[in-house]
Amino acid sequence: MINNLKNIIENEDSRNPHTDVELAELLNTFRENITKLRIEASIPDSRTRRKKLIEYEIVNILTKQPKISERKLTEKLNAYGFIIARSSVNKYRKDVQEKLFVPEVLKPKEEVDPFEDLIGSNDSLKTQINQAKASILYPPMGLHTLIVGPSGSGKSFVAQKMYEYSKTTKNFKENVRFEIFNCADYAENPQLLLSQLFGYVKGAFTGATEDKKGLVELCDGGILFLDEIHRLPPEGQEILFYLLDQNLYRRLGETELTRKSKLLLIGATTEDPSKTLLLTFRRRIPINIEMPSYHERTTNEKYNFVKMFFENESKRVNKPFKIKRDVIKSLLSYSCKGNIGQLKSDIQATSAKGFLHATINQKSKIIINFQDLPKQIIGEIINKNNFDEEVYLFSHTDLIINESDSKENENKEMRAVSVLMQTETIYDFIENTYKTMKLENYTEDNIKSILSERIDGEMQRLSKISYKKEMSYEILKNIIGTEAIEATKKSFQIADKYLSNLDSKLIFPLAIHLNSAINRFFSNKVTINPNLNNIKQEYKEEYKAATFIKEFIDGEYDINLPQDEVGFIAMYLKNFKEDMQIKTTKIGVVVLSHGNVAKGMADVANKLLGVDHALGLEMDLTDSPNLMLEKTIPLVKNADQGKGVLILADMGSLILFGDIISARTGILVRVVGRVDTLMVIESVRRALLPEDTLDNLADEIDSKKFLTGSTFVSPIKRKKVIVTLCLTGEGAAKVLKNYIETSIMDFDEDIEIVPMGFFSTEDTSTALDKIGHSNEIVAIVGTINPNYNNVSFVSAEDLLSKSNKLLHILSSKGKIYRENTLKNYIDLELIHIENNFVTKNDVLDRMTKKLIKQQKVTGEYILSVYKRETMGNTFLEGGIAIPHGESKYITQPAISITKLATPILWENNQYVSLIFLLALTEHNGKEIEDLYKLLYKDNISQLLLESTSNEEIHSILTKITL
Repeated sequence: MINNLKNIIENEDSRNPHTDVELAELLNTFRENITKLRIEASIPDSRTRRKKLIEYEIVNILTKQPKISERKLTEKLNAYGFIIARSSVNKYRKDVQEKLFVPEVLKPKEEVDPFEDLIGSNDSLKTQINQAKASILYPPMGLHTLIVGPSGSGKSFVAQKMYEYSKTTKNFKENVRFEIFNCADYAENPQLLLSQLFGYVKGAFTGATEDKKGLVELCDGGILFLDEIHRLPPEGQEILFYLLDQNLYRRLGETELTRKSKLLLIGATTEDPSKTLLLTFRRRIPINIEMPSYHERTTNEKYNFVKMFFENESKRVNKPFKIKRDVIKSLLSYSCKGNIGQLKSDIQATSAKGFLHATINQKSKIIINFQDLPKQIIGEIINKNNFDEEVYLFSHTDLIINESDSKENENKEMRAVSVLMQTETIYDFIENTYKTMKLENYTEDNIKSILSERIDGEMQRLSKISYKKEMSYEILKNIIGTEAIEATKKSFQIADKYLSNLDSKLIFPLAIHLNSAINRFFSNKVTINPNLNNIKQEYKEEYKAATFIKEFIDGEYDINLPQDEVGFIAMYLKNFKEDMQIKTTKIGVVVLSHGNVAKGMADVANKLLGVDHALGLEMDLTDSPNLMLEKTIPLVKNADQGKGVLILADMGSLILFGDIISARTGILVRVVGRVDTLMVIESVRRALLPEDTLDNLADEIDSKKFLTGSTFVSPIKRKKVIVTLCLTGEGAAKVLKNYIETSIMDFDEDIEIVPMGFFSTEDTSTALDKIGHSNEIVAIVGTINPNYNNVSFVSAEDLLSKSNKLLHILSSKGKIYRENTLKNYIDLELIHIENNFVTKNDVLDRMTKKLIKQQKVTGEYILSVYKRETMGNTFLEGGIAIPHGESKYITQPAISITKLATPILWENNQYVSLIFLLALTEHNGKEIEDLYKLLYKDNISQLLLESTSNEEIHSILTKITL
């Protein structure tokens, strides 16, 4: 291994040598092994290996610019290829100045707030920065702080800024010590972790041949930053507690708290502190800073992140960048699950592709095109129909990372109009999308389908973007000419004769569009409108008016615009009819429950219907009604889409919320006083229908029983419980529990026995309510009958006299089975076991063709399945996918099933092994729920994965009772 280690180090980037952690990953071993080998071979650590090179560069820079700021010096070093933070540059600079007597210029004459250059410092991070400053400023040495937020949200960066800010305060010295320690690096070896933090004495453990100081000791009077602090073991948290509480600690191997260290602790975690950190430890950390995710940042901040990262890449390769507007729009709109860190990584990957193209083609400028983005971003954006309108304000022009290319004296309004005319046209959208999808190997049918779905939204977006620009007609005339403006005004007058309520704001975008259409005709460019047939059928009045406009333009310019152009004009007319501007409204759906039920039911309904409409809120059993109400009101406001909100509540005081919420918010609210999964599915389906009203929906949902026999259909199985209750206290109740478990119980169900005393801190009914909320109390056994909710009571006397009364009650409370309806929809011939690796499209093609062959669906069904896949996730937990298409193409409801030997990528890094193609209609709600319940029942999915024949899969799905 030592030879491999030496070989890697010899060939590493001398500007950014490998750390021991990186070397351990490359050699597939532990960090401590690498450190030991490196020391034995007299190989210096990564910091020492690059020290001479980086000091050499710093000397060169300081010789030319002795007063350069720390930030500018860091930027120059990064441009030279070093990956280094300002704090490290500061240390190197000090060493160089001490050696070479470079004049002290580290501090500018005027103090600079280190937080000012944080993106979002005056917006989404304003509260967090105030907290951070308060943490540092509080005398005598600040307040211990915990920074919480998702991975990649900038926690470490804020900690670094807190350190820089501390040097400007009286609480800390200018040369304050700042140490960074990642607890995750040693999480698998708690002893080594604690030794790094607190040090150790000779003989404390094998290998401890001498005393060693820990970071706590080194940071006395300074700041210690513990990243991923949730990986700190409980023992370490306890030692830190004493340190924070009394400034005392001990090294490993010592028995007394005799050492002192007064430091400021900053911790960072991605986890919920209440679940990962000890309560006593948390109480010693008074400041809790919550970092927003990338998606919670404003569009302006997202744009600044994108710009900053591209600027960094431009400096790194020392070339100017031109980032196309489609790239900016995509990076502002994609899911970016890894937050800011993910964005940076994606921009680096994109820049690398652009750099490669520029190098191959010997170009001095790097042009970043949409095709250079990572594939997952391209796929997501192609299938995205709606973009935040604010995104377009930041992506209406290309981004130039080169100051010399900007023309500051150019008239901004003139340039904005020119950009609109040259790039903001429906033709560019169609051509660019077509080109990109062809490169991504989409079929012509898929391209046409996706373009048809997106073109309406794009036309609406172009209309809004155009008329919201505050530009005068005089500027427009200077660009497209008076003749074009006048022709457009006459076109508007023509349309106004045939269409009512036509908005005069149409003139501006229509002028730009007609100008582009005329120029395309003279340039012999082909115009194709993939949505033409749909426009003719759905917007007949607008299409008729657009035909007259085409005829007028043809006569004015002696041309013959294609019929496809009539469709585009009609869409502009449609988007500027005032009666068409009203936003489509829907009924909101909110599910409320006591305990962990509501969110699960809402999630099931949303996944099965392919929407994100239902919202769930779960109340704690200890929440007061007032607290429940305050939690519910914001959710109702969020759910309201103009037609009111339906609340499905499980019990108790939640049912009374409707009138109160309506009075306080002005939102129409109806409450239905019970809920199960099928009710949620049906409510969401109905809520999406534009013609339905809240009252009609609530009345119909409330009138339907949604029951099978006398039992609610619910995905949550309530556990059966026997309560032992004694007047003399819980101890006697435990005796009864033990007796039942050892002498009486003989039942095939898992039944829990809960002992309780009659006299306790809360009354008996309340205590039983809490048990009964999430469990089914089948019997109460004890010395006194509480007469609770008609639950059967067995006296202790009956129990101890060997009476069979308890067993009789348990037998009568046995499982209630209902018929499995899936057997009517699953045929053996529609079950397929695939032993060879296949793609998602292969699976869908094969399964739909089988359904077509058996005349379960029509030929159009396959396209509707692919359309549905573009709308959102059909992936369920456990490696299961449930693709489905439109019910209008189903002739006989059925379920097609494929089991794969090797999981395949479905979407977004999600792999599936079981695919259920649901050819079911809106009348198959019970079957959909049965399938869901069955798949998540006990170990059914595992049994399906282990099945080796069609018959075995068929038997599991159709014969198991629910």
